Amino acid sequence: MRSTLSLLAATGLLATGLAAAVPAQAAAPVASVAQQPAAELPTCYPGLPERLVMNNRQTHYTIGYGKGCPATLYRADWHGRQKGDPVSIDIEFPNGNPGAEVTLYSEISPVGVVTFTGDTDDGSGEDKDGNTVAKLATFNRMNKYVSAVDLTVSKSRGTYTLSTAAGNYRPAINKFVPWGGKQIVLQYKQAGTSTWKQLTKVTAGSNGKAGYKWISAATFSFRAYIAGNSVVWDDYSPVR
Repeated sequence: MRSTLSLLAATGLLATGLAAAVPAQAAAPVASVAQQPAAELPTCYPGLPERLVMNNRQTHYTIGYGKGCPATLYRADWHGRQKGDPVSIDIEFPNGNPGAEVTLYSEISPVGVVTFTGDTDDGSGEDKDGNTVAKLATFNRMNKYVSAVDLTVSKSRGTYTLSTAAGNYRPAINKFVPWGGKQIVLQYKQAGTSTWKQLTKVTAGSNGKAGYKWISAATFSFRAYIAGNSVVWDDYSPVR
């Protein structure tokens, strides 16, 4: 799912390499388990990412079965509900199909915690013969809008030049826009080490961009970070 790319291009941020996070694809079905007494049934979760990220009017996920789901599972559906949302976020694996399409609606759905429950009277998943083979888990996910930060780094005569840009999705106008005034944390890691340290903080201008120069003869890796808030996810840039 790369629907944010066209929004980035429209704002001119694509030239900086800025790209919003894309939901990871779910894991494949796990190994088969035999029919078991109800008390010993596995608890099945769909392969939904930990973060629900809205980046368009309708954001689509394609997922598979997740942890605890037996290969014999044939029917498994969940409804996700959150306070103030007029629609449910449905996860449906109908008639043996191991793939489900999940849609988030930024034009009508608020941010917040979504509680998913199995869509059967007893919360069970069935095989093709109607036998109960799994308990459908009840679980929560947080739903927010996407942000993105990018970083480019060059070095000349012992001086590093770091250029960064931040943006976020605005549902009211259905666009990915520069995040003017946003504080961006620049971090570095020395070659051969695993510890990230803070280099400095810069504040993005109205175009969402900021820069910093650092004099050092050593070799470093760099990344940028922006904090989230109650409605927008945080983000790290790729390592440069």
